[in-house]
Amino acid sequence: MKSIHRIAVLNLAGSALLLSSCTPGGRSPSGFLTNYKQLDDGYGTENAVSAYLKPGADLKKYDSVIIDPVTTIVGTPGVSSALTEQIAANLSNSLRSQLTNELKITNVPGPSTLRLRVALTDVIESRKTGKPVTTVHANPQATLSGNLGSDAVAGFVSHVSFEGEILDSVTGERLSAMVDHRLGIKREAKATTSWAAVRSAANQSATRFWKRFMLARSK
Repeated sequence: MKSIHRIAVLNLAGSALLLSSCTPGGRSPSGFLTNYKQLDDGYGTENAVSAYLKPGADLKKYDSVIIDPVTTIVGTPGVSSALTEQIAANLSNSLRSQLTNELKITNVPGPSTLRLRVALTDVIESRKTGKPVTTVHANPQATLSGNLGSDAVAGFVSHVSFEGEILDSVTGERLSAMVDHRLGIKREAKATTSWAAVRSAANQSATRFWKRFMLARSK
């Protein structure tokens, strides 16, 4: 079955390579990530997943994480707040539910605490959109059920991409980052696609993220 949407999350096993010459450098197209140059050269390819891991990062010292509210940055005109709330809630719930006992959620910065920033956006290079609308979802609720219901909604879901980074909560130093700007059949959605499938894709990605994190942290 075709995956309707892969919300890739921070790959802590990535390497620290510069972006290839086809990339813009500086800020990401959506403006969410402020240092694009650290990411490797996966960007700009058909499977446009690119990542960064700080060389020599000591991940073992971290035992807790602050999860910032999910941000959505949408350039497609006419996207409802219920729709952006839905995709933000899917990712937020998945990130929190997949945590292990070795990493607890906190709201207080500290020397052993990470900070996770994530965004979902349809503002990517080479895709024309309207003026982006940025929303920070403090407490998003998934209220939509059944099928996506329209080609317009399916098209939006198919184009949503992931951008995120992990920082030291005290210094703000970036430890890891990742973007997933893949297009095509791997992220195809239809009007008949269910919201449960969208939620499942988010959950699977969050599961992979925490497994990768714990693997990198254990080394």
